[in-house]
Amino acid sequence: MENKIKILDESVSNIIAAGEVVENPAAMIKEFIENSLDAKATSIKIYIKNSGRYVKIVDNGIGMTKNDLFLCIERHATSKISNKDDIFNLSTYGFRGEALASIAAVSKLKISSKIGTEKVGNEISIYGGKIRNSKEVSKNMGTEIEVKDLFYNTPVRLKFLKSKQTEYGKIKDVAFKEALSNYNVSFELHIDEKRVLFTTGNGIENTILELLGKNILKNLKKFKYGYLGNMDILKNSKSYIFTFFNKRYAKSLLVEKAVLEGYYTKLIKGKFPVAIIFYEISPNKIDVNIHPSKKIVKFENEKEVFKDIKTAVEEAIGTNEEEMLPNVIFNNEERNDSAEYKESDLEKSNEPSKNSYNDNRYEVPKFEENKLFNSLARNEMRENVLIEKSVDNKIDLKGKIIDRVNIEKSYKNYEENTQKKEGFYGVKEPEKEYNKLERNYKLLGQLNNMYILIEKDNKLSIYDQHIVHERILYEELKEKFYNNKLYSRELLVPISVEVNIKEKEAIFENLENFKKIGFEIEEFGENEILIRNVPEFEFRESFQNIFFEILKSLMENSGVKDIREKIIISMSCKGAIKAGQILTREAMYELVDKLHKIGKYTCPHGRPIIINISFDELERKFRRK
Repeated sequence: MENKIKILDESVSNIIAAGEVVENPAAMIKEFIENSLDAKATSIKIYIKNSGRYVKIVDNGIGMTKNDLFLCIERHATSKISNKDDIFNLSTYGFRGEALASIAAVSKLKISSKIGTEKVGNEISIYGGKIRNSKEVSKNMGTEIEVKDLFYNTPVRLKFLKSKQTEYGKIKDVAFKEALSNYNVSFELHIDEKRVLFTTGNGIENTILELLGKNILKNLKKFKYGYLGNMDILKNSKSYIFTFFNKRYAKSLLVEKAVLEGYYTKLIKGKFPVAIIFYEISPNKIDVNIHPSKKIVKFENEKEVFKDIKTAVEEAIGTNEEEMLPNVIFNNEERNDSAEYKESDLEKSNEPSKNSYNDNRYEVPKFEENKLFNSLARNEMRENVLIEKSVDNKIDLKGKIIDRVNIEKSYKNYEENTQKKEGFYGVKEPEKEYNKLERNYKLLGQLNNMYILIEKDNKLSIYDQHIVHERILYEELKEKFYNNKLYSRELLVPISVEVNIKEKEAIFENLENFKKIGFEIEEFGENEILIRNVPEFEFRESFQNIFFEILKSLMENSGVKDIREKIIISMSCKGAIKAGQILTREAMYELVDKLHKIGKYTCPHGRPIIINISFDELERKFRRK
């Protein structure tokens, strides 16, 4: 009886392997680039035509001998490893010895190469995995690979190639990331005889300038593991978080999450930071051998990596946060980058990215839109700054935590007894000890009962009074919460809440966590619970809504720190003074002084607290320059 199981012919097995290694032209080009980098090339030129079915790559690496040239197209022939231990201590890009054999199996391939000690180079031609020709050639040191008619003998694979625009986009994405990672190597990418990407190889900051443009470079801050963008260059997706491990680009949800948590309260809802992360780790503590494409990595100690990156981001963002503030530029054309590589060229993330890391946080109530910038644009800026006439009814912000009801009563009394006056400075106030303190800024007054105007460092700085106070309360409340000084109050009538089986399970698994944040809960029937105690704070939302928001976090495996953060953020937002409330000069001074002492310049929801307008910009608007 004839055997049903057979050993495949080598040409067939190579074509099957090609399906894993050569998903598309971009994957093939990535393999070529990595071979060039392993050959210590300092210049890599790539030429693409016909949707990527024609590719030529030229490098100035160390080259190959004639014998190596013939061996490189054999399966599992590699110069990178010699035993199993080498697999777990890789310092090179390629190592399997599959790429060239797989590519040769599904294309018409020509490779020429020369090492420095030889007078001439050598060239071989392979069609569909079979060597057709070999000869000596005159060439410079390095290697040149030319691919024609990719997938010519596998029409099914050819059929699944995407449109020319899509394939070119993937190729540009690969070249972009390899160039950014290998910033000491010069890269050129030519598509249909037009150069679309170029780097000089003159270091990381020059490479960032050449790939991403001047606007991004000037808004980056250097930190322990690369560069972090400020609030001026937030993006609509995570496509600008670049993660490189031992100079190899790979996607890591773990590291992306660490970066986002490092920014935490700095991010505006629906926005993501620019981050370029270079993380060096011992090769035996990272596994790049998970997938043939090497797009994914796995760490031996994920918690350690997560904490390491998150802490570094937090420290960088927390140091001189004023650098992270947005500056107003009135003309859109001033934001244009000089880079040839544009945002639309970046490969979009496969994950939904319409919602940001801050999706589940409470929104700051929406107030009247800031009219300042529209007015400036029309040269019709109206100043409505109020300085108090009477000193008897001033609001004292000296208490650590200010009761919202008392604030509102105080402001109501103040409004009734204060005469409003238009003008940039308003009525002069009697001089007091508080105003005699030396400060590095000049208080101009209050605009539209919403903004505090400050003159500092040749800039007009506009502070949102609600967000200033919200940030102060957030920091003070956070200190109390994390020192276990959160109080709860007993309800006269317990709240009955319906829950499903999974919710009930999560609640009783986390009774201690709920207790720590002020909730006392009892079982009450099969699908009900009773809430007897709640956090001692006057929320605008119902306690049921607050409770279910916390429960949702717990069911998403959030720790108690995340739960407390949600409570703190909500309490600080709802306890802060509001837009439209009149402030005394003393109150404004105290808010600004406290904020400067804290040194954090975004609200817990990620919105900027301060907008800066440089005097140079104002002079340009008034055509003085």
